[in-house]
Order: sequence, then C-alpha cells, then structure tokens
Amino acid sequence: MKLNLMYGTGVIVLPGSVFSEYMPPDASYLYVLIAVCATPSLLADTDTLYTAVSEQCRLPAALVKNAIAYWLDCGVLAEAKDAPPAAVDTAAVVTEPAQTETPVEKTTDTEVPTEKKPVRASLPTYPTEEYSRILSETDGLRDTLDECARIAGKLFSEHETRQLVALYDSYALDCEYLLLLFMYCKNTLGKTAVSYVVRTGLGLYDDGIRSAQALEAHIAARERCREMEYQIRRLLGLGERALTAKEKEYIEAWTNTYAMPMDVITRAYEITVKNIDTPRMSYINKILSGWNENGIRTTEAVDAAEAAFEKKKSASAGQKDSSAQSQSSASYDVDTFIELAMNRSFEDNN
Repeated sequence: MKLNLMYGTGVIVLPGSVFSEYMPPDASYLYVLIAVCATPSLLADTDTLYTAVSEQCRLPAALVKNAIAYWLDCGVLAEAKDAPPAAVDTAAVVTEPAQTETPVEKTTDTEVPTEKKPVRASLPTYPTEEYSRILSETDGLRDTLDECARIAGKLFSEHETRQLVALYDSYALDCEYLLLLFMYCKNTLGKTAVSYVVRTGLGLYDDGIRSAQALEAHIAARERCREMEYQIRRLLGLGERALTAKEKEYIEAWTNTYAMPMDVITRAYEITVKNIDTPRMSYINKILSGWNENGIRTTEAVDAAEAAFEKKKSASAGQKDSSAQSQSSASYDVDTFIELAMNRSFEDNN
C-alpha cells in the first residue's frame, strides 16, 4: 500500500537533527516542539509560550519548561540576540551550583512523576567572557575536549563546547571524568551526541557519581551486570527478549548488591526447578536474598546450610532436643530460609 502526505494548506517544518540526533527521551517533548513550530510567534515571549503550549498540548507548564530547556540544550532552539536582559539571569544561573550540593534537584517537577530527574534545565548558561576565560585558563581542558571529540568521532560546535565547559566547571568534574563519561556513553550506551553525554553526566551527578573513581566503579558494575545478564539469559532460557524492569533489578541485586557468583545463582535456580514447575526470577531472588542476609555466597556454604536443615528436620521429626533450642539466631535463620526455599507450597507475593 502506498501512502501520500496530505499537507493541505499548512505545513509544520522541524529541524532534521530532531530525528537524526536528538530524539527526546519523553515523547511529550516532541509534542511541545511541534506546537512551537506550528505557532512560531509564541517564541517572542517565553511566559506566553509556556502558558499557550501548556493549554494547547494539555501538559503541565513545568513539563513544557523542561521540554523547551531540552531543545535549547540540544541547539534546536536558540536564545534570540535581541532578547531583553531579564530573559536570562546569568548571574543567578552561574552561581547556582555553588549554592547547593545537588543543583539538579532544583528542577525536579513534582507535577510529573514520570520525569524522575529533569536535569536538562539545570545546566548553567555562561556569558561569553566567562566561557572563554574558563576554556583558555584551565590547564588541560582544551586538550581534554579535543580528545572527547576524537572519541565521539566528530568536531564539536561552539554550542556543544559551551555545554561541556558548563558541565565541567559548574559541577566540578575533572578532565578524567569527562573522558570516562564519553567512553562510557560510546562503548556502553552506544551514544556520542554531546547533548546525550551532558544529560547522562547530570544524571550520574544526581545519583552521587561525582568523581572519576566513582564513575569507574559505576562502569565496572554495569559491565558486570551485562556479563551476568548474558549467563542468566542462557540459564533461564530467556532468549533475546527485552527484560522487564523488575528482572533488571534482580540481576543488578544478584550481581552488585549481593555479589553472588554464577555457580551460586545456578544452585538457586536448581532449587527453584525442583520445587515449582515454571522457574520464576522472583522465586530465585527470594532464595538469593535469604542467602545474602545469612552470608551464604559460595556453593560450599549452600551445601552446609542444606545439610544443617536436613539434620534439624530429622531431629524435629523425633523429639525436640534442648540443644537445638540453643542454636544461634543466625543459624536458625538459615535453616528456616532453606526450609522455605525448598517448600513446594511456598508462594512469592512479588
């Protein structure tokens, strides 16, 4: 079937970069941009713009502001040269990171719960003189940005360079952090657009990852999760289907929170298979969570706990021995958990 575009009497034109490089994480941002392009006269006054687009798109005004900030950040929109001085309070914006430990939180919009961290609007806008001074007087910064451009595989525009200088200076991130950030976005996330890298950096900052060492640890943890996910997929026969958010949480917990080796995860899987017809990750997680709480992280420790359970089960079948009552609470917790883990009637509420 062949289709035709029915333009009629009106056409809305969008910058090609919107689709080639800057597709937003929230479809509402694209809706806002279409509304702006449909009535470009609204750009003359941001106060009018926010209100009009909010009413037209039936979106909260705060979300519209975040969307406009996103498109400004990407360079799809630009501040007009003849804008009145009051339109951008650069003094307040530049000093904002020094006034609060986590400036990203200032833009959090409680009206839009799906926007967990609307960090795009919190990137400071530096006056040209300040930007030039930082770039020229900071040792190694220009060379670092050149290396970041090499990693990204392209030359940075002045707007993109301004973004990186603002990220570097206002959030006190060093040159090593910037290099690691670009390598992480390219090698792990498969993204090289500067706007994406900046948003990722702001999100990491908001999560408390604020040094090169912390970023290295985060990258290592992500890599462990990727390797473990591959093995768990094979173990559970998940194929190539996308994992649910809950399944990703389980793998993250098993890998980095519990630090469980694959052979222990396999044992938990085997216990699951013995006791329920269809293996469930929630059931496996219940077992691994209990083992983690009791310090069981090796197959030898699993064997010892199961042996202790069987011994106690045999003893309780006859008579209650007084010595059994004097066991440590930790040992009792292990036995109780193993009993639950191997009980066919066990049902997980998750």
